[in-house]
Amino acid sequence: NQIIKKIKDIDNSLELELKEIKLIFDPMSLSIKAKTIGPKLSIRNKIIEIENVKTQVSLRSLINDQFSFENLEISTKSLKIKDLISFIRVINNTPELYFFEKITRKGYLITDIKIDFDEKGKIKNNYSINGLVKDLEINFFKKYSVEDLSFIFNFKNKQLITKDISFKSNDLILSSKEISVKKLENEFLVKGTIDNNKISLSEKRIKELANPFISNLDLKNITFSSKNIFSFV
Repeated sequence: NQIIKKIKDIDNSLELELKEIKLIFDPMSLSIKAKTIGPKLSIRNKIIEIENVKTQVSLRSLINDQFSFENLEISTKSLKIKDLISFIRVINNTPELYFFEKITRKGYLITDIKIDFDEKGKIKNNYSINGLVKDLEINFFKKYSVEDLSFIFNFKNKQLITKDISFKSNDLILSSKEISVKKLENEFLVKGTIDNNKISLSEKRIKELANPFISNLDLKNITFSSKNIFSFV
């Protein structure tokens, strides 16, 4: 009941279907570790399947009728990113999420969420989200697309770090060791690298890519490789 209540604190319409819960008593820390396998999170007929939910309960706090949760860990199964965006939009429907849902064609996500609580039951600012994005495909502005986008990511302390990035954009195969996005008050600092191996472009492909930005190019073909280091706010 307490686990379900904490989920409903996020949104009262959220429903959590819990199956059998395994309890392990830790006498050294006077706490109970609880874990449930295969729960389902639903809201307005939209369902997210979860691998497991884990938490640690303080016996001292429980006996004293105080808030007893120390943390909450949620691990998801492989989720369709488009379905996940649609699920989140039911809770928080922002223009950014609407736009992202429209341009997303396919892709999968596996993630682990770790949350710590203070004595009053409020979420601490040290929560973290780790995960893997696989085979994400995004189409925008008709002529431009991102395909086979895969990377691992970590979000903590208002900073998103993505690593081992690989993707294909308009038939160009690109990669990056790391790209980070950090919130600075009302702005975001973005920095990282983009690499590509040897690429050959025909005259037609050059015009398709360059015409929106540069006209009257007289190039028959280009063969190149590059490593770009960038940062901007």
